Amino acid sequence: MTRKFRMLLLGAASLVTLAFAGVASAAFNPTLAIGHTPPTAGSTTTSFRLTVPRDDDALFKASFYVPAGYTATLGQAPGTQIGTVAAQVQVREPIAGAVLPLTGTVVVTDQATVAAQVGPCTGTTTHAAYWVLVLQAAGQELRVPMVIDPAPAPLAAVASYVLAVCLPSPHIPVAAGGATFGAKLIQAQLNLNNVLRAPASGGTYRWHVVTTPWPNGPGMPNAAGTVTAQGTAALPGAISVSAKSKKRVLTITGRLTEGGQGIGARTVTLRVGTKNYSVRTNASGTFRKVVRIAKGSRVTIRATAAVPSRTGACTATSPFAPRPCVSDTSQFFTAMRSIVARVR
Repeated sequence: MTRKFRMLLLGAASLVTLAFAGVASAAFNPTLAIGHTPPTAGSTTTSFRLTVPRDDDALFKASFYVPAGYTATLGQAPGTQIGTVAAQVQVREPIAGAVLPLTGTVVVTDQATVAAQVGPCTGTTTHAAYWVLVLQAAGQELRVPMVIDPAPAPLAAVASYVLAVCLPSPHIPVAAGGATFGAKLIQAQLNLNNVLRAPASGGTYRWHVVTTPWPNGPGMPNAAGTVTAQGTAALPGAISVSAKSKKRVLTITGRLTEGGQGIGARTVTLRVGTKNYSVRTNASGTFRKVVRIAKGSRVTIRATAAVPSRTGACTATSPFAPRPCVSDTSQFFTAMRSIVARVR
């Protein structure tokens, strides 16, 4: 182990408030959040973030179902980078309970390279495309295979593609196929570029993830503990802004929306000329700010809002019943709009 890596773990351990415990977990409640950049119909940068609470059981398998209407560009040459990944894992060694940040890339690979890992995960080594998540942490490298296929015909109404990934158990030695450092995933976000294209028309698109945990100890994956989670992308995510001037006083108004619906209780940053102001949206997503302009006949106004993901209970019927749906999360996105206003 490198000195740099040990120092990183020591720093992470100082942030731990609950030490790793080998007791049985009472829950497995993952969440799935979706983001697009820009957050518009037809966007070609797609992000999806899977979070598993740190005190829950470890994740074995996740199958992500991309909504119907999305298209995919596959067939890139092995070695092509198609995205990035950022993750956090909780480790058992050398410092139990430490949370380790990982960053890396999503790279295209081939069947021969990952067949040994993919086969036990999906039950077959034949897939439409093969990727590998190449993760780095202070000189240490972890490689996690991932595959993508068209969604099965019975799910064609709700899904266009399915992506699958499996993780090793944190409860057995590496020599027996266990996870390096006894790592248990807490969160991972994949950002894919020019691979998945959002539908050409606006609307609300519902993603699904089917997740299976490991038991809290040596053993086979806990198939009976399989649950689902949903994540919605309401496109477009947008902000509007306009301004009226009277006696050198600008009244700036606008609205923050997703899928045409207003988003309340969110902060909007207004940059008026060289000054910044913060306002909050009301229940319908609208905002208003009055600003006096000392000089000049025109001023640039830029409105920006960073909307976080928002998790609640599942309200839509799951196509994977009777497996329980444990969460439904609205998208995260950043919206920006600039105008030039005349000052009178």
